Amino acid sequence: MNPLSKNITVSAFKYGGTLHYSWDTQLIEKTETYVLVKGEAGRQLFHHTKNKIFVCPTPSLEFFSLNEGFTVNIDIHPNGELEYYCNIALPSEYKEKDISFTDLDVDLVKIPGEDWKLIDFDEFKSNSRRLNYPKHILQFVQQSIKILEDRIEHHYFPFNDFFDAYIKDICTGR
Repeated sequence: MNPLSKNITVSAFKYGGTLHYSWDTQLIEKTETYVLVKGEAGRQLFHHTKNKIFVCPTPSLEFFSLNEGFTVNIDIHPNGELEYYCNIALPSEYKEKDISFTDLDVDLVKIPGEDWKLIDFDEFKSNSRRLNYPKHILQFVQQSIKILEDRIEHHYFPFNDFFDAYIKDICTGR
């Protein structure tokens, strides 16, 4: 079976189990440690907490760690520029046609022409009080931020050349 023919629904939850958003993708690769999917340009993102649907204009490459505290979404713009959006999250879970993760509010993003930025830390602090995040979750978030920043800075997997061939395939329509 061609792995790209397998549709996968991605579901992001907030801590406590509330469905936050979901969208459909296509499976590229699944290993013991990660799942890699492709999002088509024009896909719909259902934002359940805002009760809105957003149309994603660009294709994306999306990486979900099954054993570490982050996800990586790469939007691929028509001019070839890449926009990175990394969620700090509990390790993702994969089940036959679904991948899900618990979003822990903090994100690390890179917009073309700018440096990496840590965003939504205020949302994390607010939600940690409101939702009563346990101490181990607070520590997990801090540790995951450090791990992700270290991987980016030192070009460790998956921020080495891992994404390059997949991005090229998406750009050429494979």
